[in-house]
Amino acid sequence: MPHIEIDSLTPIAAKYMDGKSLTPAERSEVLRIAQGFACKDSAAAANVSPETIRARRKRIYRKVHVAGAAEIISGLLSISLQMLASGEKVEPKTVAPTAQGETTAAAPLVAAM
Repeated sequence: MPHIEIDSLTPIAAKYMDGKSLTPAERSEVLRIAQGFACKDSAAAANVSPETIRARRKRIYRKVHVAGAAEIISGLLSISLQMLASGEKVEPKTVAPTAQGETTAAAPLVAAM
């Protein structure tokens, strides 16, 4: 299972997803991709089938114009390095589970996205 704390990823992911028309479920999936979830683990966390996750990931890749998860992770890393270099503070945001068990950011982060 993933070892990256979601609190440290949410501000970076918010900046990465800014201006992209992703659904809340797709935004949650980007966070799980960044945490290193495989499709099967992500499906269990979201309480959906692995096929649903595969389809969701394909939509995400198309919407953000990447070939796969590695490019998303690369983009997130690039943003985090830019934030670090500029001295921008990366303050953890609160994260709340949805009714379906998915992890999504609470209102302040959703507003930032």
